[in-house]
Amino acid sequence: MFYSNPSHKYLLLLTGLLIIFSSAGWRLISSEQHSIGSENGTDSEGEKTTDEVFKNIKVLNGQSASQLGPTMHFFEAALGFDCGNCHVRENSNWEFEKDDKPEKRKTRDMITMMNAINKENFKGEQLVTCFTCHKGSPDPEAIPAVFTSSILKNKENEEESIKVPNRLGTAEEIILKYQESIGGKDILKKITSLKLEGVIDASNGKESSITIYEKAPSLYYSETQSPQGTMQRGYNGVAGWVKSPRFERKIEGDDLQDLKLSSDFYAPLNFGKNYSGLKLADIQIIDKDTVYAVEGSYSKYRRFKFFFDVKLGLLVRQIQFNQTLFGDLQIQTDYKNYRSVNGVLFPFELDVADNEHIQQFKFSNITPNVTIDEKIFDTAGK
Repeated sequence: MFYSNPSHKYLLLLTGLLIIFSSAGWRLISSEQHSIGSENGTDSEGEKTTDEVFKNIKVLNGQSASQLGPTMHFFEAALGFDCGNCHVRENSNWEFEKDDKPEKRKTRDMITMMNAINKENFKGEQLVTCFTCHKGSPDPEAIPAVFTSSILKNKENEEESIKVPNRLGTAEEIILKYQESIGGKDILKKITSLKLEGVIDASNGKESSITIYEKAPSLYYSETQSPQGTMQRGYNGVAGWVKSPRFERKIEGDDLQDLKLSSDFYAPLNFGKNYSGLKLADIQIIDKDTVYAVEGSYSKYRRFKFFFDVKLGLLVRQIQFNQTLFGDLQIQTDYKNYRSVNGVLFPFELDVADNEHIQQFKFSNITPNVTIDEKIFDTAGK
């Protein structure tokens, strides 16, 4: 699942870690960012630094090179900017190293100021970010907003305690109820492969079609037809790759770790293996339904919050927090329209949103136990 955004700094932006329920569980279809940072990515240990990969680095020296792209995306979200506000483009080519624009020079000053604030006041913790003041606008608001009825209502809701009869007390209990609500371990294990077919409606009004093949324990292939052409992506249990009309490459670094997670066919049964520090963090209300909020971490740069319906046990929302050098970016996925396929409940509709876009995934067919030629997982061509 992806969308193209020609105006974006990324050659191709594939946004979101989308959970799709595979026959035996939730399929996490993670997206790669073919960006100025991630295409040079390696695993965190021994990774190249910004100075080694990019030119004219002045305040982000010595940082992980693969973090530069996500950090630029954070700046966009925090200030309401796009690439062209700071960077130079000549004849359709981005010349990121140039300092022609005053906005880029000012950004360096602001980064230095922000780092000093955190160092002198918060022991170096990243508690103050660009978004703390800017709130998505280049010009921070200096005057507090007037008190409104909506603000009063929000305060009243915050003060109300949420009462849950027979409340579950641990993340383990909540996840066990979730596994049972979607069909249970024995039913899940009877499904060993999947074919998913559907469409993607993007916020720009464009529609794409998508076909996904998955096979236990960790084989994955997707093919998306969009106005920009065909995107293919695969994982054979060890290596991953992506191919579009504009590029073809191996998936490496943090992107590969995301793809490895997303290719875990029985992911609903492997919460304890895939996520560390799982805990019940809160009880909240989503669309008038009471939900448990369970937190956990996947890696140094990825943490998650899962929202399970208190009554039904189903996963209704996931928020992925992607750490950048100056703050986290969020990707939210909502799961709707559950239907039974061979005794297992799947969400046939998903809404995926980040700070810029929303995409709606609508699956018309989810077919279990299909025969799949495993060659498609190994190469960018069938």
